[in-house]
Amino acid sequence: MKQSILISLIVILLAPPLVIGAQENIKEEKVINGQIDAFFTSWNKHDFSDMKNYIADTSDFVNIVGMHWKGREDIQYAHQTFHQQQFKDKPLRKLSAEIRFLTNDVALAHVLLHLDGSYIAPDGSKRGDMDGLATFVFIKKDNTWLVTAVENVVVDQAAKPFDPVTIRNNQRNEKK
Repeated sequence: MKQSILISLIVILLAPPLVIGAQENIKEEKVINGQIDAFFTSWNKHDFSDMKNYIADTSDFVNIVGMHWKGREDIQYAHQTFHQQQFKDKPLRKLSAEIRFLTNDVALAHVLLHLDGSYIAPDGSKRGDMDGLATFVFIKKDNTWLVTAVENVVVDQAAKPFDPVTIRNNQRNEKK
């Protein structure tokens, strides 16, 4: 009896910080989603002059075809250059974002996105509508969440049915 009362007291005493922590994460997720949305807004305006508001000065960015840009100045220049060329009228949509906190001031976001319309890639090949999966790493600096790294890949729709984890999970669900 004494042991169950002691456990109940411990749970009651520890519960408020857990709830506060969860509420804080929800608030921080909204802020991070706002920063992700700021990138999409810049893309769809085809103007990256506001990039300083959501990308750290020392960021790294690996684009969909493997180009690696270091530092906000080069990231902004590359995006602006491509938007004066092949992406000048191509909208980008955020389909979903999953955010996970690694520490209180480091977060990882996996962002599923869709590029509408065909365009000519840097190698001259024609590409069409596509989905991408971008990994954003955020750091909280001076109370502001900023992107410190991005890497994105094309989601290969033809490969999706062969994902071994999806196959295993589907088999598990069928057995239930």
